[in-house]
Amino acid sequence: MSLEKSAQKNYLESEYERYRSQAERARSEGNTQKAARYYRQCVEVLKDIAELESSVRLAQERTELAKNLQTAAERLESNQPLNSVDTSEESSQDGLDKSETNQKDSQNNTKPSPNGAEDGGGEDNSPSEYLKDSPELDFSDVGGMTDLKETLKDQVIDPLNRPELYEEYDLGVVNGVLLYGPPGTGKTYITEALAGELDYNYIEAQASDLTSSLVGEAAENMSEMFEVARNNQPCLLFMDEVEAIAAERSDGSQKTMSESQMITQFLTEMSETKGEDVIVVSATNLPDDIDGAAWRRFDERIEVPPPDATARGAILRVHLRDRPVLTQEIDWGQIKELTEGYSASDLEIIASTAARKALKDAREADEVVPITQEHLETAVESTDSSLEAWDK
Repeated sequence: MSLEKSAQKNYLESEYERYRSQAERARSEGNTQKAARYYRQCVEVLKDIAELESSVRLAQERTELAKNLQTAAERLESNQPLNSVDTSEESSQDGLDKSETNQKDSQNNTKPSPNGAEDGGGEDNSPSEYLKDSPELDFSDVGGMTDLKETLKDQVIDPLNRPELYEEYDLGVVNGVLLYGPPGTGKTYITEALAGELDYNYIEAQASDLTSSLVGEAAENMSEMFEVARNNQPCLLFMDEVEAIAAERSDGSQKTMSESQMITQFLTEMSETKGEDVIVVSATNLPDDIDGAAWRRFDERIEVPPPDATARGAILRVHLRDRPVLTQEIDWGQIKELTEGYSASDLEIIASTAARKALKDAREADEVVPITQEHLETAVESTDSSLEAWDK
């Protein structure tokens, strides 16, 4: 089977856009180390795209952007400013023809509006713009996490499916779930899958979408976000980095008026959600930083640990299932051993890296080359564990 260059480029461009979006999002959230890791993935993809360009000019542009993103990654890792680093995308080539305006939209954590349009982030955004239809993925798309999925089925899904039975035992539905654990363990992904499993409307908000230095504005944003959820029942509202929304109030630090109002509004909204067909799922990497009263508003508080060996194998299989791979020829025991200490997001990168390495071989052979054990092992060797940096 001949491997067309256009198909190769389309695949690589989609990989680049996905990694670039994740990098910009991490930057907007202040997670410089995570942003650096995704910028480095962008660099590798851009190098591959440059090799496929028939135009010398476009190849040079790809190479130059790769160099700039490499510099950006290095500076982010050492906590240096990016003021003099040009990471803009000026190419008119399809797939990478982002204008400066589109780049800024990405950095502002662009979200789709209910009618499918996209609006850039910023102070003019309405919480309704974060509302999405029920996600297409469900628990079958989540590799591993068996215990967590069973807990969510038992504690969240089953009471919704059999409310009369639970009322008989004076047990109501769960409206608040807190997921906590290291970054990259799949808290966001499992939440989106839960919304898809329930076939609920979905709202995903970052702390930065709600917080504000203006007195009263953060509390108003919080109120409006919950109002959108209640007006679009059934709905699952996901709030990431909840420690920035409901930080501990008894640590001796002085809270601003805006911060105090936001915490109070959060507590009020969580209480008013009881009895509504709205589930609030929040995630945090820093559970000890959450205010005690806010902590008690969550009916279920579930730790999401790094994936164990079985989960690591399942996660990799999920990320490889739509790619050419002879799974029966993979030594999964060896791969599980090599990936010990890797997070779910690390495993996604490993799968993508292995796919790109197989694609390089396919280009040389001019036919599809399945992902092999060697591709996976090489990908593991070239991917650092994000949990090692977290532990430090």
